[in-house]
Amino acid sequence: MHGSVELNLAASRPLRFAGFFTFYFAQGVPIGLLTIAMPAWLASQGVEAAQIASMMAITGIPWGVKLIAGPFMDRFSFPAMGWRRPWVMAAQGGLTLAMLSMSTVSDPVTELWTVIVIGFVINAFGALQDVAVDGMAIDVLPEDERGRANAFMACGQVAGFSGFGALNGFLLVQYGLPLTALVSALTVLLVFIFVTIIRERAGERLLPWSDGQAYPQRRQQPESFVGIFKDLIKVLFLPMALMLVLVEFFWRANAGIAITIFPVVATQELGFGADQYSYWVGLLGGVSAVVGILFGPLIDRFGAKRLLLIGFFGQACLTASFASLQAFWSHTPMVLSMMAAYELLGHLMFVAMIAAFMNICWKQVAATQFAVYMSLANLSRSIGAALFALVAAELTHPQTFYIMAVLAVIAGSLLLLFDEGKARARLGQLDVVNS
Repeated sequence: MHGSVELNLAASRPLRFAGFFTFYFAQGVPIGLLTIAMPAWLASQGVEAAQIASMMAITGIPWGVKLIAGPFMDRFSFPAMGWRRPWVMAAQGGLTLAMLSMSTVSDPVTELWTVIVIGFVINAFGALQDVAVDGMAIDVLPEDERGRANAFMACGQVAGFSGFGALNGFLLVQYGLPLTALVSALTVLLVFIFVTIIRERAGERLLPWSDGQAYPQRRQQPESFVGIFKDLIKVLFLPMALMLVLVEFFWRANAGIAITIFPVVATQELGFGADQYSYWVGLLGGVSAVVGILFGPLIDRFGAKRLLLIGFFGQACLTASFASLQAFWSHTPMVLSMMAAYELLGHLMFVAMIAAFMNICWKQVAATQFAVYMSLANLSRSIGAALFALVAAELTHPQTFYIMAVLAVIAGSLLLLFDEGKARARLGQLDVVNS
């Protein structure tokens, strides 16, 4: 390119890690505003819990149905700018404009429905960006560095929502929503600028009117949504894919119980204040995300399956031990130590599970397939919480932790039957048939 320096993800591992950290950080910024800072601030202004709950439910809808975007990304692309990058740019640009529009709301309390509508749009672009970035990651990340890359991605999102949850909470109290939203909008604008100056691969166009051409691809563009659906069926119902989905179900059902029981036990049994509990969860989550980066290379070296097995059986031991030590629940250092260990294992499992699912995605329909897996993860967590709600009144808190331990053991036992090699071999056969 006439001696100019090209920044392209395929050619630079540091750029890949930095890029995916940055993209996920951008997703965390609106999460920090809409799910951490805004609800707490509205409650302090006298807004009723039912109204806040409605806001959370409506604005969260896009994340639950984001799999809808996958087929469009697999069907329509502009390869001259990269297979996924145009979608990332469009979503990031839309996220910037949506965040900017929030700065026009001067009185969120009286204009709550305006906040809800804009919040829905913000999350729609955030979810769209998430699907596009995941598809890009599957496309450009070599299999032997997906563990490390996913550690950076998870850390980026945690850094975004924890950092901007705290920052936006301060700005809302001191300066109101217009300035708070403007700061968030400028932050995601910087990420939009970043994605406009990098390429997926060498020689591609930076912008539609720039010089460049499509990088030679090993796959064909799907010709129709029917074709995408047929290809998706081929991979979703592979035996090893179904096995990993089943593992994910029991793991995420466990998480659905955890997000319900932890704050209850912390406030009702252990004497934590709501602010104390939030502080410790945020702190431990942030530390775990940073430490998780160190575990990324272990996933690439030893495989996601081994790390997941350690996580499942480790969490089972922790929850069972915690249940059996109820007499010592008043000992704060012990409780915090177990919380830290549980959070660390959970983050490690999150990174490893994403890497495992990426490794069984077929590039022909990668965006759709991966979006389905992530949507099923959210659905499984909701099912776990809903089922727990039906029996919670009949269970003691130690019994609940024993149930969580059993679910973790079931997930780990099923994982023993999973064979990534068989899944990859089947995908290779599909590539041959489809070529």
